[in-house]
Amino acid sequence: MAKFKTRARTVDMLGRQQIAGIPTAISELFKNAHDAYADNVEIDFYRSDLLFVLRDNGIGMTREEFESRWLTIGTESKLNSNAMPILQPFPTKKRRPMLGEKGIGRLSIAIIGPQVLVMTRAKRDGKSHNLIAAFLNWGIFEVPGINLEDIDIPIREFTGDTLPTGEDILEMVDEFKTNLKQIKKEDEKIKKRIELELLSFTVNPFDIDAYLKNTDCLSLRYGGTGTQFIIKPATELLIADIVGSSKEKASPLEKALLGFTNTMTPGHEQPVIDCAFRDYSTDTIFVDLIDKNRFFTPTEFINADHHITGEFDQYGQFKGTISIYGEEYKNHVVPWKSQGMVTKCGPFKIAFADVQGNLRESTIPMEEWNALTTKMDRQGGLYVFKNGIRILPYGDTDYDWVGMEYRRTKSASFYHFSHRRIFGAIEISNENNPDLKEKAGREGFSENIAYRQLKSILENFFLQLAADFFREGGAKAGQFIDKKDHFRKLHKAEEKRARLISVRKGQFESELERFFRLYDESAPEKDAIKITEQLTQNLNRVREIKNPHQAAKELMIIEEQSVQKLRELISKYKITKPKIGLSNKTLKDWVDYENAMIGILEKVFQPTQELIEQEITAAAKEARLELDRRLRIENALKACEKEATTLTNIETKKTRESLLTVAAETKKAISMSFSNVKDEIAKVFSEFNSLNITEFPDDKIVEKRTQLELQIEDVSTREGNFLIGIRNQLDAIRLDGDITQLDQLEALEQKVITLEEAADADLQLTQMGMAIEVINHEFNSSITGVRNRLRELKAWADLNEGLEEVYSGIRDSFDHLDSYLTLFTPLHRRLYRTETTFEGADISKYLNDLFGERLKRHSIEIKSSKAFLNKSVTGYPSSFYPVFVNLVDNAIFWLKNRTAEKIIQLDIDGDDMIISDTGPGISGRDRESIFELGFTRKPGGRGMGLYISRNVLQRVGYTLILDQQKAEKGATFRIALYQEEDK
Repeated sequence: MAKFKTRARTVDMLGRQQIAGIPTAISELFKNAHDAYADNVEIDFYRSDLLFVLRDNGIGMTREEFESRWLTIGTESKLNSNAMPILQPFPTKKRRPMLGEKGIGRLSIAIIGPQVLVMTRAKRDGKSHNLIAAFLNWGIFEVPGINLEDIDIPIREFTGDTLPTGEDILEMVDEFKTNLKQIKKEDEKIKKRIELELLSFTVNPFDIDAYLKNTDCLSLRYGGTGTQFIIKPATELLIADIVGSSKEKASPLEKALLGFTNTMTPGHEQPVIDCAFRDYSTDTIFVDLIDKNRFFTPTEFINADHHITGEFDQYGQFKGTISIYGEEYKNHVVPWKSQGMVTKCGPFKIAFADVQGNLRESTIPMEEWNALTTKMDRQGGLYVFKNGIRILPYGDTDYDWVGMEYRRTKSASFYHFSHRRIFGAIEISNENNPDLKEKAGREGFSENIAYRQLKSILENFFLQLAADFFREGGAKAGQFIDKKDHFRKLHKAEEKRARLISVRKGQFESELERFFRLYDESAPEKDAIKITEQLTQNLNRVREIKNPHQAAKELMIIEEQSVQKLRELISKYKITKPKIGLSNKTLKDWVDYENAMIGILEKVFQPTQELIEQEITAAAKEARLELDRRLRIENALKACEKEATTLTNIETKKTRESLLTVAAETKKAISMSFSNVKDEIAKVFSEFNSLNITEFPDDKIVEKRTQLELQIEDVSTREGNFLIGIRNQLDAIRLDGDITQLDQLEALEQKVITLEEAADADLQLTQMGMAIEVINHEFNSSITGVRNRLRELKAWADLNEGLEEVYSGIRDSFDHLDSYLTLFTPLHRRLYRTETTFEGADISKYLNDLFGERLKRHSIEIKSSKAFLNKSVTGYPSSFYPVFVNLVDNAIFWLKNRTAEKIIQLDIDGDDMIISDTGPGISGRDRESIFELGFTRKPGGRGMGLYISRNVLQRVGYTLILDQQKAEKGATFRIALYQEEDK
């Protein structure tokens, strides 16, 4: 009797050739970990040597189970095979439905890499079993003409709480190599490739376990159970699947593994398994590619514009809650033509969020909307979860399984929904949906009747939702249409206001900048001097006139011209503050301008006006001319009158033009609004007159009457609200000089800008702190490794003379770098939980050590007085040292390009510590601004140092003060005890 034989190539066809790709294979292995009752399954992938390690902490396998299940093709299930007794999970765990029913999950490993070391340890009845290890190169299954029984798999059993050593693994590899040589029907090309791969498999499980100790719960030592796969080398295609082809789209690996469990819908069940995929770009720096925060979160779901949640019953009928811009429609029903028959697909749940694709139509703040839509562009869609575990490829934006994108290309407004604008989940289970079966290659459900019904139900559902809630004329689309139009108008108004503000703000800031440039150049004084010089020249000319009457007349003209020029000069420096919200920096510049202008008026313009008066009077007396004082005053007043009248006429003309324009536009809008109401009423009566009422049943008559009434009410409400809006704007015009709507808007804008700047500043500080913590942690970790490697290199250098010079050079460079790392110790707050006592000498030495190279390069000297060196301070070094560092760093910057003596002086004044320099000093207008967050005059500066320094000191009872600048002196800062009046 003849029998079937199984060729070894069957494994290759069922595994590597069956699975769609590497991400699908990894998903399948995650499912296997789920079926093994693991709480965690994690991957660590090291790009440097293509080492791929997958570990779980499931129930593991005994040797008998490993050989009878893992090494057997086509097993029915992990825990309910007829060939083996049913296994129970850990006593504390609830039974899980099995996801891997095909028995091909283990074969998918072949697509990740050509060879694998499998290690597993089981615990049964509270007792840990021996560790089982097996090595396999998948290339052997490609050899033509051999059967499965011809292949021997090296297996080892390790007793006790231990792991295989590197030597143990080499022995297993050698055993596999021996088996390869014994196979007669081998292909020489395949054989050579396998032998090269075997040579590259140099792994030591002990070392791997040690440097993956960041997750001790996954170790197979210390009583740990579970299964591990060590693959080396992994295929380089894995890197391509991680990187992807575009930053705008999720990579293949992200598409497949993000959202392995449902963590995005509010109130979701706690996942029974947590997954991680750490991608190491270096041996210490990694990114968890499938961290749950990279997927959609419940908070993002809640913040979306629209929400749809509910259930489809066994007849395919939907009942649930539809929320449109926050307005809920509960117990909404979407029917499906089931013809009264129970569906094959079974009942299921749905919950998804919908986000408007246009920011101006969304309720989500701009930054959050940008972040969320970017995430949706990469991985938005409708995911399917079976018993809480994702089914591929549903959720992939490129897999249009319910025809959303196909319909949307016809009309986006008509069909509304898009994979890239929704995210959510369909939840099914083994119990309720047994006929929804996955394909063998894990490429979705088999297209049986159950799947076709599921697809039909969902297609009908999205079509009906779009028609009811999102389409013009939909039965419940009023909220969506009205809100969307409202947001559009609001956004348009905001954009218009923003453009107006931008122009005015730009002009205002340019005027301030121009003023301060002229102010710093002493332009007002120079311009005033020109007027007085011109006055002197004109008076000298008058002195030559012999006719007294003519001379007196000329003096009057000269006085009038001089006063007019002075008035024009004052106008040149006058700036009007616009009624818009301004940044804190611009407000500070405005205050500085007002103070500077007061000074110019008092010290320049008023004295110039007095000088003109005195010079004219003196010239008249000298020439014995009689000037009509009354006429002089009258001429001055007439000049003022002319200027005021001209300005008022200009503004009157502009105001009258605006009034006429507004009146015309308002009349037009009122007329159009009334016309819209009349047209809609005429349309309703036209429709009513064409109806044959006698043919309508009573319930249809009521329904039709309600519809026609609603049409009139809707247009009446819409146009009425429009007219009310116009009237409210007209009512807001104030003619009594009191606070206007523009004043209120300015105040609100100012408040918003202030809050936004504070939030931005807080975010910057938070991000900077987090970045420093990460850098410090990674730097410390790396430095430890470098120290260890240097010790190893020293041993080689002692034995090889040629290496001594290389070692010494590396050692010197490292010591220099390490000394800088050590210098940061006093700045680290966590190292100083209690106060310590330190002296000024410690601070002086620290500053010279830290800035030594820069001080030498720029010929700057730090001088410390004897009093400072002996000064004793009790406090936290992490509070004081950074302040000195910041002040000295600033001083070096402002001193480095000076030609005069460059000194930074550390001194004591009473109980206060003094830090001064011989730099250019700080201008009066910047005295308080320098302590504000974001203020800086340093090119490329962030304006944080002095702000942080003062705040840090105030928390420990001190403050930072800028002393009054003395002539020819630089900046002097004082660290003093904090007093209430310092607030």
